[in-house]
Amino acid sequence: MTVSSVLQQADTRLLAAARVSRYLLYHLTRTTAAELVPVDSFYIGFRQGESAIVYPYNWDGHEIDDPNVNTFSPEGLTAWIVKHKKTYWSQTDRALLLHRGRAFGDTSRRSAEAIVTPLLENRRVIGVLALLSYTEGVYDPTTCQFLEGLAEILVTALAREHEDRERRARFGAAEPGEPPVTQTLRRLRRQTEQLRAAHPELAYALEPLCQTIAQAQTETAELLIARAAQSDPLLGLTEREREIALLLAGELTYRELGERLGITEKTVKTHAANLIKKLDAGGRSGVRQLLLGSR
Repeated sequence: MTVSSVLQQADTRLLAAARVSRYLLYHLTRTTAAELVPVDSFYIGFRQGESAIVYPYNWDGHEIDDPNVNTFSPEGLTAWIVKHKKTYWSQTDRALLLHRGRAFGDTSRRSAEAIVTPLLENRRVIGVLALLSYTEGVYDPTTCQFLEGLAEILVTALAREHEDRERRARFGAAEPGEPPVTQTLRRLRRQTEQLRAAHPELAYALEPLCQTIAQAQTETAELLIARAAQSDPLLGLTEREREIALLLAGELTYRELGERLGITEKTVKTHAANLIKKLDAGGRSGVRQLLLGSR
């Protein structure tokens, strides 16, 4: 199959999958990639604040790993992608950036090759999509273009799913929230894996259950992230930024804020402008309304 034909099919399949569940959307994104190139490991991550990334879908060694949240360093691969807004291919730097970050999945061996592309929304990096292989030389520039096309379709599908959810909410048909059951799901998954290992003859019969648990883990992680963002308008800010935001919501002048923080009035104004932009608050009054509205 050609790249264009696979992407054309993916456009239809992923848009349809997004209306069913996030897990199915991520699963089909991975299997679509595997139609053209070897995929030993695969992950989708979304930025949370300025220095954290949430991985609702990790696939490694034919198994789904637990969703997790990591902090990325300014010198790591994710930070590089956020800064440059372009695809990283490990062949371009002999995988130096690739192996600088935090290892996950099967840590007993290192990936020989990887392509990581940004998920872009209005020229802003909202996440990453990655293919990894334990065999060197399996990817090429065409693979990079293919993954970029797949990432664009994924972002479009997520945007459509968000629009559908808002439309349902306006008509009073929003789905009720689920309770946080992450630990219970993880325990259930471990027990199922132990049962499958102890009774190989049941492996085939238990596979649908394993897939269902993995889907529930992914969707629960998404739900918890969404709830956290709604309940905490300062989610993703550093402790210093939170302190400044709370002071901005008060009645102190910029000079008084500088005295309180031990910095100059000019520096306070710079911090304030950056925070107001990051929070999309419009001004100090917007910061005040944002914080008061969350109480």
